[in-house]
Amino acid sequence: MEDNMYTRWLLVRRILGQITPGESLELDAILESDPDARALRDELQSIPPEELQEAFSSFDVHTGLLDVYDREQDMRRRRRNTIVRSILGTAAAALVAGAVWFTWLSPGTQIEQAPLATGNPDGSASLVLEDGTTISLADTGLQKHNGTAASFTNNNRVLELGGDQSPSEGWTTLVVPARLDYQVKLSDGSTVWLNSRSRLRFRFEQGKQREVFLEAGEAFFKVQGDAKNPFTVHTPEGDVLVLGTEFNVNTYSEKRMVASLVSGKVAIRHGVDRIELHPGHQALVNAGETITVEDFDPARTLSWREGVHYFDNVAINEISVMLDRWFNVDLVIDSPDVGSQRFVGRLDRNKPIQDFVNAINLTGEVTFYWKGNKLHVK
Repeated sequence: MEDNMYTRWLLVRRILGQITPGESLELDAILESDPDARALRDELQSIPPEELQEAFSSFDVHTGLLDVYDREQDMRRRRRNTIVRSILGTAAAALVAGAVWFTWLSPGTQIEQAPLATGNPDGSASLVLEDGTTISLADTGLQKHNGTAASFTNNNRVLELGGDQSPSEGWTTLVVPARLDYQVKLSDGSTVWLNSRSRLRFRFEQGKQREVFLEAGEAFFKVQGDAKNPFTVHTPEGDVLVLGTEFNVNTYSEKRMVASLVSGKVAIRHGVDRIELHPGHQALVNAGETITVEDFDPARTLSWREGVHYFDNVAINEISVMLDRWFNVDLVIDSPDVGSQRFVGRLDRNKPIQDFVNAINLTGEVTFYWKGNKLHVK
């Protein structure tokens, strides 16, 4: 059986009535061509549905990758049925992997990445003024700055620029490095929450249009309404025009922007294209293409604000980008084939990176290991 883990996951979903039409067609094709898959189907069907449901529901895909190890250990202690244990519990590499983390064979994926903000050499965030002056920002505690060019308060990575605290003139750029996120309260009362490796350039002047440039990375915006002075978010691939709303903008991938609307109403502009978004929808803007609109899951799209990133059919190549972004760790991929392996799961930057390493290694599909201070995968 070419992908035992994924086939197992599809079979359990069908037995429990949770399979989608597309997954059902895929499973039928697997069963028709693979006698091992048919044998596995018969074996799974011999398990009482209530026991299968209990085992399957104990592994929630939304709880993510980093819960795999603890859940697998707990299941080993609790399960007494030999058949269930052998089919569902082998090092959590079968059902656990299907529910939280599974391989999806799709080689050759290329991840294009825009140049990323780095911050200061010491790893702290920075505020760069129009004249090139760079002010280092503290990661924790209270920091106050009173200068002729700029005055601000930085309290535990919340940067506040109120009326008389705004920079006196010119553009100001907030640079957020790896590992950190940052919030900035703009002088109009709007708030921008920046993810790791992001850059935001802004300048507000009384009586003029409010506008910011998300030059790299990702940000969540909560904009104060002001019909006379629209708020505009410029990105390399298009603009988001706002009156008053909450939305997320992701520009991490080169030549691509995704704007996800939580509440209110925004317009997306890309070249001659212009569309209006409604809550629960997101616009996908790719260089040289027309704007497309689709639904999105706020719990997943906005989870980065809680320090959680979900993977959904994502290659190791892209996971390596997240490890760098959130842990400032370079991943050495030992071979191209390994880099194209795809997974479902999650990464939690509030937990040690070793928890991630232990959990992904449980799948048996790839092996993460340390060589000196470098993280490798083979």
